[in-house]
Amino acid sequence: MEEITTEFDKWLTPANDAFNLNLVRPTKEGDPQRIFEEPFHPEFTLEIFPQDETIIGYSDLELNLDFRANDLKPSLRISYGEKWKGVGELKPVDINEALKSFLPPYAFEGAEDNTTGPDAADSSWKPPGKLIKAYSLHGRQFEIWSASFLDPVAREIFRRMLIFIPFFIDGGRRQQLDDQDEDAWQIHRWTLFLTYEVTPLKKMPGVSPYTIVGFATSYKHWIYPTKEVMEATNTKFFFPTPDKPPVPLQSAINPETSEYIESYDPLSAPARECISQFAILPPFQKQSHGSQLYDTMFASFIALPNIYEITVELPNQAFDDMRDWCDLLYLRKLPEFAALALPTTIDSKELAKDAPIPTEKIIGSEAARTALRHKCKIAPRQFRRLVEMQLLSTIPAGNRSVSRLTRKEKSKDENDRRFYFWRLAQKERLYLHNIDSLMQIEADERIERIAETANSVQADWERLLEGAERRAQWEAAAAQDGGSANGGSRGKRRRVVESEEDEEDEEAGERETVAAKRPKVS
Repeated sequence: MEEITTEFDKWLTPANDAFNLNLVRPTKEGDPQRIFEEPFHPEFTLEIFPQDETIIGYSDLELNLDFRANDLKPSLRISYGEKWKGVGELKPVDINEALKSFLPPYAFEGAEDNTTGPDAADSSWKPPGKLIKAYSLHGRQFEIWSASFLDPVAREIFRRMLIFIPFFIDGGRRQQLDDQDEDAWQIHRWTLFLTYEVTPLKKMPGVSPYTIVGFATSYKHWIYPTKEVMEATNTKFFFPTPDKPPVPLQSAINPETSEYIESYDPLSAPARECISQFAILPPFQKQSHGSQLYDTMFASFIALPNIYEITVELPNQAFDDMRDWCDLLYLRKLPEFAALALPTTIDSKELAKDAPIPTEKIIGSEAARTALRHKCKIAPRQFRRLVEMQLLSTIPAGNRSVSRLTRKEKSKDENDRRFYFWRLAQKERLYLHNIDSLMQIEADERIERIAETANSVQADWERLLEGAERRAQWEAAAAQDGGSANGGSRGKRRRVVESEEDEEDEEAGERETVAAKRPKVS
């Protein structure tokens, strides 16, 4: 039996290992040249090969999938030693069939490319849309571009990168963009963000200098236009007030054409902007490109008056961490947020067991917090978490221990009292967030469960605060050195074949990979 198993293993290939991914540039000789000496590999292939991410039926299998560096035109070459004949209904996997819904037809060997558009092989090629940010990092130049999905070039690039979603985003959703879709709103409301490295190619004149680094997508999600939403977005509304009677419907309609006098643009209506997919390609990870892309997207959304909130579609922990760091550093630049402080005393009557938690006394008035949240357009729960982190950071590390809370609000040390008040507000938030599940257990167990969760969340907040401090120091050093600072953890970047310097760069890094579809509970 062991011999049979060993013999069959010959025909099994882990799909993640079988794929060799690379970016290529055209050459005068005709054959494209790979940019990276070492290929990179997918993190996930379960959606493509659901049999435990395993490809059955080939020995020495290699799936060499190259993408043109600027517009991501794919090219697949399959090679293997032998192909298994199969037994009964068990046959070798049809690789082309498995990949056909993830790659355009012209990606396969022997297929013709009938697509039209700008010549991506020419040095004058530019990414679709508009340039929204340029930055330098370690002596190299990068650009971030933004394009509506109405742009056919942007749509084609996105179609080509669809396979990156199952490759690098766990549980990522691939939206199908049909130009003939009756619901044109599905295309209109989506935006594509592209990060490129711009490399001067003195040895390769006539070749585009753009190399894809990462991408993200976002879409507008219509929000019910409540009075709060309309006021927060400064949108004209017709809610009657004592000094403004309701507007008769007839006055808003042209009697001759029966059409509304004022045109309605759904893209300008109040909405949430939701970040959907987000990925930095492996050769460029751990180099702060994720935070650059996120900060740029955030800034562009903040500038849109009709955007009420910025949300993220079920981020994984790595993205969540990056988002927390970026949001916290952004908020700390706002005087209202930086001024947040915990009280040193609260009246004992307000702390009685039968009294509600005095949240407004601890973390500030709800009206002030709501106004600040509307200003920065951060979703309520995310904003409350960040307020919690910021207030925790104002307490000395030596006072953040539960063992110091024996006297609670009567402690002689004002920082112990402040930590006690902070814990009360934190526990209340956790209780309200998990109230449905907590109501199903006994009161004693409920108290114990909340305390355990509070300890775990506090430890996570301290980890994030340490990361935010490191990031702030790195950004300050980078700004002082003109964007060429090294700091934080270091990781060696794959050697780039056509680099003018032709050397390995050591990059500053942090955890930032993809926005996957796993929620983080806290």
